[in-house]
Amino acid sequence: MTMYRHPRHQSPDGFTMIELMIVVAILGILVSVATVSYNHFVIKAKAVEGEIVVHEVERLEQVYHASKETYTDSLTDLGLPTTGTLKYYIPEVRIGSPTDKMSYQVRALPATASAIDAWLLTSYRDGSVQVDRIPVIDLQAFATARYLGTTVVRTSTGAGTIAPGSGLSDGSASGMQSNNEPEWSNTGSSSRCQECGRVVINQRF
Repeated sequence: MTMYRHPRHQSPDGFTMIELMIVVAILGILVSVATVSYNHFVIKAKAVEGEIVVHEVERLEQVYHASKETYTDSLTDLGLPTTGTLKYYIPEVRIGSPTDKMSYQVRALPATASAIDAWLLTSYRDGSVQVDRIPVIDLQAFATARYLGTTVVRTSTGAGTIAPGSGLSDGSASGMQSNNEPEWSNTGSSSRCQECGRVVINQRF
């Protein structure tokens, strides 16, 4: 009896060059999307610290005012630790004069030259509070506008204008800092890099 074997159809071994290129392209796209998403969430997570710290200073100011009947620009007097607890931001406070409608302002500056924004909290004597998350380059203009009650053109790319908010006093529309504008507590000083233009914070210990 004669046995006949049918020859097996052999498939080519491995992948072709085109298949490998398609796989590499897909992996590259996935890695790019994942990197962008990761960086976005990292920046967002860092920015949360700035929001938390301005609201914490606001809370401590209210506690301090309840016992002293005044506000303070001293973070030490408020009991806010400035070293060892904050990684990404440096808080500063300034107090309005008795004739100002602003009681105080709190700003949180990025501790290093980075992509995270600054935070500004303005508390008014009528009880209203304004919180802004803004690019560092616009921080001074925002703080002055909130203090004076003016409309100031933002300097960052594609920015609009800062409109006056609730509780603001009347002021010049020039947007320039007033001679009567209070000074910051100067917990940290900032300077602009001459090469890259970024703001670098020098913290005092």
